[in-house]
Amino acid sequence: MEDLTMFETIVIAIVEGLTEFLPVSSTGHMIIAQNVLGVESTEFVKAFTFIIQFGAI
Repeated sequence: MEDLTMFETIVIAIVEGLTEFLPVSSTGHMIIAQNVLGVESTEFVKAFTFIIQFGAI
């Protein structure tokens, strides 16, 4: 299982933070950022995505 690098984590967190309160899908932007960075969709990445969204609430 490949974890996220620190750079990938920071980029995805910034994308989530910038788009959470805009009238656009922050989840969609995080998925796009993950694809652009080449992040594989593992169980860890899915859990990270859930937790970072929950933390924004």
